[in-house]
Amino acid sequence: MLKLITLLLEQPPLVIMHGFNQHAGQMDSLVDQIKSQIPDIYIRNCEVGDGENATIYMTIENQVSELRTCILNDPKLANGFIAFGYSNGGMLMRGYLEHFNHLGPKILRFITYSAPLGGFFCGRSSTCVGKAVPPILDDLVADVIYTRPLQTLIGPTNYWRDPYNLDLYIKHCAYLPKLENIVNYSQQMKDNFLSPDLFVLFGSNKDGAISPWQSAWFGVFADDQDEIVLSMEERDVYVQDLFGLKTLNENGRVKRLNTGLNHMQFDTKEFVGMLVPWLVME
Repeated sequence: MLKLITLLLEQPPLVIMHGFNQHAGQMDSLVDQIKSQIPDIYIRNCEVGDGENATIYMTIENQVSELRTCILNDPKLANGFIAFGYSNGGMLMRGYLEHFNHLGPKILRFITYSAPLGGFFCGRSSTCVGKAVPPILDDLVADVIYTRPLQTLIGPTNYWRDPYNLDLYIKHCAYLPKLENIVNYSQQMKDNFLSPDLFVLFGSNKDGAISPWQSAWFGVFADDQDEIVLSMEERDVYVQDLFGLKTLNENGRVKRLNTGLNHMQFDTKEFVGMLVPWLVME
């Protein structure tokens, strides 16, 4: 692939947020490959707490706060930036977008790779594989996962969407129901969600980690089972346009791209070739 030379005077900076059980250094290969294609791009590679442990034992709300601190502390991001979130990092970017985009610095374009944007569930018909969530969650029942101690102790419980116990999820899941505008409806959060020019959502039927893999495209398991997956268009939150996804999609501002890659191939030459064209804003 020919190198992309930045001709635009105002190439936006890029903020990268690493995934679950990772630290920022594990994104360095991706950073280097992007810079080889867009030499003049400024990239801020953020880290949550101490990296690996913080993504497990810190609430998603607090992880988003750490991401915001990283962004606020960098004056080069003041005029806005392109967001790239990998896996759990995509959920953090969504949290930043909905809670803080009106305060700035603003996300101008929202890009994710295999992010559990529709939530995460596995363990019955669906198989739990990889390291996308702590293994302990595989064996815990909803009555435990949705207790305050677990919601406080293990970050990914904050977007654990159990299709067999949606009442408990809505009442007691600490974070994702708020982003979906199911509880404590906020017009400001919806306005914030609508503010980027594009949502570029990379997912893969060969992902092998997030469950269902279509969560990367806001898909979820249908009620009371974990075999049938609802696309974003089939979800009530979409039909009711609770947080703005329907409006974005009907305006052609949601791009769902199947990479054909597995969850850990975020820094491969194949993926970088797919990503780089979306990093140059016209």
